[in-house]
Parts: sequence; C-alpha cells; structure tokens
Amino acid sequence: MLTKSDSNIAKTFILGLLVWLFCALSIAETRAQNLTKPGSDGGSTAAGDLTPKRVEPTSPKKPETIEEKLSALQQSLEQLQKTVEQQQETIRLLALQLKPSDSSTVTTAIRVEPISDGPQTPSVEDRLKKVESSVSQLGSIKFSGDIRLRSESIFGQSNILASAANPLALGNELTPRHRMRLRARLTMRGSVGDEFDWGLRFASGSMADNISTNQTLTDFFNKKPFSLDQAFITYKPRKLPGLRLQGGKFEPPWTATEMTIDSDLMVEGFNESYSRTSKDSVLKDVTFVAWQLPMLERNSAFVRNADGTVNVDQSRRGGRDLALYGGQLRTRFEPSSKVALNLSIADLYFSGTQLISPVQVFGSLLQLPVIVSLPGGGTVTSQALIPRDLLVGGNGNLGLTTASNNATNRDGRLSSGFNLVDLIARLELRYSKRFPVTLIGNFVTNTQTHDVVAGLGTTEIVLPNHENNGLWAEVQVGQTRAKGDLQFGYTFMRIEKDAVLTPFNFSDITQQSDMRGHRFVFSYAADPRVVFTVTGIITERLRGLLGPFVPTPPGSLNRATTRLQLDTTLRF
Repeated sequence: MLTKSDSNIAKTFILGLLVWLFCALSIAETRAQNLTKPGSDGGSTAAGDLTPKRVEPTSPKKPETIEEKLSALQQSLEQLQKTVEQQQETIRLLALQLKPSDSSTVTTAIRVEPISDGPQTPSVEDRLKKVESSVSQLGSIKFSGDIRLRSESIFGQSNILASAANPLALGNELTPRHRMRLRARLTMRGSVGDEFDWGLRFASGSMADNISTNQTLTDFFNKKPFSLDQAFITYKPRKLPGLRLQGGKFEPPWTATEMTIDSDLMVEGFNESYSRTSKDSVLKDVTFVAWQLPMLERNSAFVRNADGTVNVDQSRRGGRDLALYGGQLRTRFEPSSKVALNLSIADLYFSGTQLISPVQVFGSLLQLPVIVSLPGGGTVTSQALIPRDLLVGGNGNLGLTTASNNATNRDGRLSSGFNLVDLIARLELRYSKRFPVTLIGNFVTNTQTHDVVAGLGTTEIVLPNHENNGLWAEVQVGQTRAKGDLQFGYTFMRIEKDAVLTPFNFSDITQQSDMRGHRFVFSYAADPRVVFTVTGIITERLRGLLGPFVPTPPGSLNRATTRLQLDTTLRF
C-alpha cells in the first residue's frame, strides 16, 4: 500500500510536470504569434530567392488556450488518483480476506495501468470473488510448532540394593547422569466452513513413551522417531452455540495440573462440552465437559477350568478393555478487569486398572513379575523377560506399563482402583502488565484405594492402604510474550502412593507418587519466539526407601534427587 511519503513524492512530481508543461506551452504560443507578424523572419523570403511564396490560408479552428490544457491535465490527474485509490482498496480487502498473522508481512507491488479506451480492468468485487474462490479450495490452514534443545543433569540417584559395606542396609549412591535431549513438534490447524475444525500434530519421542516427547541424543547418531501426536475433528453446530463435539487424538479437554495428567500426554477418544458465557455478569463462563477415552483394546480371551470347560467370568475379565471416563464442571469469575478466578471440579474414572501390571525396563526387554504354582503346593515368584516392542501400538494387548510405582499385590497387578476427584482453583492477578501473577491450588483424592495383598509362599498378609491424597500448589510471576520478558515459578508437590495413576502424571519427577518435591523455574524471552528456561526439580521419598508398606532397614540411604534442566525453545 502507498505510504504517506510515497504519496507526497508523487504529488511533487506531478506538480513539477505541470509547471514544465506550462512553460513549454507559453513558449509555443509566443512563437506562433511571432510567425504571424509582417516582416518577421517567418514571413520574409530568403535572400536571392525570386520565387514568390504562397501564403496558405490559416485554419478556421483556434488553438486551445493554456487554461483549457491545464484543465484537461487536472482531469487526467484526478482519474489517475482514482485508479490508485481503487488499487489501494483492493489490496486492503484482499489483506482482510487472507487474514495474515501478526508475524507475517504482506508485500504488494502497485502497478498503475494507463487509462485507455480499450477493455476495462476487472472491478474490485470481481477480483475479490476470484481470490475467495482460490482460498476456499485450500481452506483455512495455519502452521505452527516449536523446537526445544535441553541439557539435563540428574544428581543424587540411588538404587535399593544392599552394598558390601553394610549388607543390612539398602541403597547405593549412583553417579550423576548428563544427557542432551531434543523435542520437535509441527502443528497444523484448519477449518471447513463455520462448523468444523481439524488439527494434526507430529512430535518427536519414543513410540512406547506416552508422557514425553523428548528424544535423547544417543544410539550412535541414529534417526529419531517423529510420529502422529494429534489428529482430531471438532464440530461446533451453528444452531447450538456453546456446544462442542470432538473426536480423535487430542489434548485433555478438561482443566488439570501435571499432578494428574502430564502436559505431553495426548488422550484418544471422544469428548463433549457445553459453555455459557456472559459479558455483563461477574460470572463470565460456565462449562461442562465429558469424555470417553479408550486406553487399551484387547483381543477376546477365554480361560479354561481344570476339567477343560470354559470359565466365562474369567474369560470376560481377561478380554476386558481399559478406558478413562469422566466429567468436569468449571467456572470463571471476573469481579474486575484485573482479577479473575477459575474454579473446577472433575471426576476421572479409570476403568479396568486392576488388570494393569507395572514392569521394569532393561534395554529392549521388560521385566514382568510372574507367580508359578507348584504341583505339590506352594508358589514361586520369578521374573519373565518380554520384548519392549509388545507395548508399541498395543500389539501385545498385555495391559503392561513401564511408568508406574503405585502399590501392587503379590500377583504383580495394581492393588487399587482409581477414581479421582480433582479440585482446582486458579487466581489471576493482572495489576502489573509486565508481571501478572497466577496462583494455582490442586487437591486430588482417590476414592477407590484398596488394601495391599502381600505375603510369602501360601501365607497372605493384608496391609491397610490410606495413601490416597495429593496436593499441588503453584505460583507464577511474569510472562514470556515480548522481548525482554521474565517469568518466575515455584511448585510444591506432595503425592501419596495411590493418589493418582502414575503411568500418566508428571514425568520429570524421580518417582511419580510416594513423593514430596519442589520445582523452581526461571524463563527469559530473548525474542517473542525464543525463550531460555532454567528448571530445578528436587524430589524425595515420603515413606522411606521401600515405600509405605515395607519397613526400610535402619541405616538405609534415602536421599533427595535433583534434576537440572537448561532449555532453549524456538517457536514458529
């Protein structure tokens, strides 16, 4: 679009052109008058030329005056200005139609066509219709993503084995661990008409790890997995404002902290939500969300009795699928433009968790606890090694997980069921534009904790289980939106053994339950799209080295673990 300076230059040029034309016309008119005078050089005969000259009669039409020519030039100038204004309006409408992002730059070359009596150029409406037709063929598509480089060090790790120095005590200090990690994500968002949205996202990370998109720089420079992280369709019917239906693989649709759901976890299935908003009331928003999320689909199974017949009940249990069902009610209050309060209550019911068996990972193998019944009576507990690939894509349908430290029974399966009642309060204070303050409080309780069945041989021991509560408190000061912005954060965590289902919650703490921890975060925005972050996480066990159900021998090592992360994140 022409700027103000460009317009002034154009006007100066045209004014100079008019002055030049005025001088040229004045000289031409003076010369014409001199030619018509008697005895002038134009009317005399050349010396020595005896042939009389024939004087042609003058044309009856008088030449145009300077005023008339200036008037014609003024009309041409006005027509030229109208053409430029039409070009500018066309560009403005096209820019509004294409809706470029704030970070994009639209560069347009303006060409002023000469005025002629030939075919006229298309009108503004015709041009817009042509552009709309081209855009509608592609739909509205937006690309975004991020690349994060992380240097991570872990100090204070220990195992639970006895050492030669003191065989009666457990725990040995391990050397610090240092690793470089990479995360890359590419996001596509689009819409079809006014009622349908869709999204795709590809992310790095191990196929079998559902709560991390990090990829460690290791394995002799091998290629890194880059797989489907999100794929969903959202329907928002125009006739029912506030209703939203979504299916596919997507971010958790309910409000949560990482105490219950890790930020990298993408759930699968369906969710429905309905919102009512108000602009004139302190209560700005009321939303209800429901979800149905399959976790593990298993093949049909059958179990035989001792006489060879089929045990129907055990067969149904062996082929049962696992899923997460739930609902949440959340509200938002804004008593003023600088204060906002968000409250939510949710119920998360994990169906079939009693069929999950936690396992240990050793390289490419899983270590699965197995109990073998002896013919003469009694049992023997051992370990079976299974390829890790059985976890990828649900190929094995085994109900195994590699990221759990919840309480287990003697058969290796989880002791408790998991029905989580989750309460969250979020207070936003915007008294400072550069340093807004956010306070978050999260309390969760598991209403389906069960006693732990332990024992040795044929003897069973039942241990009471009251490990069902979790607490998360967080404060954030500042933001990272503009260049030079700063953000500080602190989080306190206290999660009991069976308060949450640990295959799904915060992955950066040493153990995901039976822990108490502190997280410190400092971020600096070197650019609106480049952020440097330093994170320190200190965690320790709540109930000793062996947890709440097994006494820890005196003198055992039970030290805190510190994880230090240095991140450089580039967003586009």
